[in-house]
Amino acid sequence: MAKQNENSSLQVVLFVEGDTDEVLFKALMDYYRNISTTELNPCKICNLRGVTRYTSKLIAKLQNEYLPEARKGGYKIQTICCSYDTDVFEDKNPLMVNWESLRKTVKRMGIQGFIQLGIRSSIEDWILCDIEGICHYLKLKTIPKTLKGNNGNEKLNDLYSKVKKTYLKGYQTKELIATLDMAVIRNKNEDVLTDLETALGVTIPS
Repeated sequence: MAKQNENSSLQVVLFVEGDTDEVLFKALMDYYRNISTTELNPCKICNLRGVTRYTSKLIAKLQNEYLPEARKGGYKIQTICCSYDTDVFEDKNPLMVNWESLRKTVKRMGIQGFIQLGIRSSIEDWILCDIEGICHYLKLKTIPKTLKGNNGNEKLNDLYSKVKKTYLKGYQTKELIATLDMAVIRNKNEDVLTDLETALGVTIPS
């Protein structure tokens, strides 16, 4: 089991847009620590609670909290990663966040690494990657071949409705996500996670 390298000068701050994302990424980090053959670079997860806050709140958190902590602790924040559901930008406002402007602002703060991690299309779609695990959690004996709904949230609700339950977002997903196979979710989204895994120093055995 690889530990997090607390003495490393390389630091990663992972910004997520909501509570469900926070729960899932914490589970993913635990998976990385358990599977990686190399020590992970220290990573902090910051929940911005809304994608519209990716400009103002992210910059404020870096200026007022993370960078002062880094200077005091004698380490350097090398990379920030911005995770977000792509459906917000596809369906609502593609210019909601000026990523290039944000990247330049972060670089002026002395942080060289800037990663955009787009979750297609929402965090619920990632949860659905392990539909077998969800069905096991719900005690469903058969795995449905199709689910009703136009997005991950609607499809999860359709799945939950089969056992007369309602899918609840946020921290209520802790119990569900704890039962999911993170290897399945990671492998199905490996292309999106590559840059984050590089920043973290993850080495997954072949």
